[in-house]
Amino acid sequence: MKIFRKLVSATLLTAIISTTAHATLIENGSFENIAGSTAIGGYGSSSSWQIYSSLPSWEASQNMEVWTNDFIVPAYDGNNVLELNAHPASAGGIFSIYQSFETVVGQEYELFFAGRKRHANSDEAFMISVAGLTDSIFNQAWGTWTEYSYSFSATSALSTLTFTSLDGGRDTTGNIFDAISVTSVPEPDSIALFLLGCVGLGFQRKSQNSVMK
Repeated sequence: MKIFRKLVSATLLTAIISTTAHATLIENGSFENIAGSTAIGGYGSSSSWQIYSSLPSWEASQNMEVWTNDFIVPAYDGNNVLELNAHPASAGGIFSIYQSFETVVGQEYELFFAGRKRHANSDEAFMISVAGLTDSIFNQAWGTWTEYSYSFSATSALSTLTFTSLDGGRDTTGNIFDAISVTSVPEPDSIALFLLGCVGLGFQRKSQNSVMK
């Protein structure tokens, strides 16, 4: 019985370790953390919207605009959202944000984010890219959040997720994002171990109940 208990404990521990891989690898994916970032003066206010050249964990080719307190649109997660097309640092430049994170070559990952456009009649469009995955989105929904989900396989030990506006420098508004995350997809063996552990634990409890009776 002691050996069986150790087996169950080891199996459950392995399953728990495996499930920790579900934690998002993207930091500040909901843009709640703006600590240490200095807003560019002359635009908005801390209670509605402000412009930044960079944010914690994120870099940008142009400036980024963070909205808060349901300014124009309610946040999908938390209080803040990001508008990709902001006041440009250079005229005609391409708007993009990106973040690098550690990955395991060959491991499968899931990318999730929420997106929407700012104006009902605008042609806001964007492209995402990470590892070997690339997709272009045109005609986002207006008035509601759209949930996007993708799977990709890491091709290097360091992957970079990039969001790029396809509006060019002509449009300095639109392409709103929130709740960006990347999580590893559990291996089938990890799922089997978890189920085995649950069955073993149930059997152990049943045996203990039988002895007590």
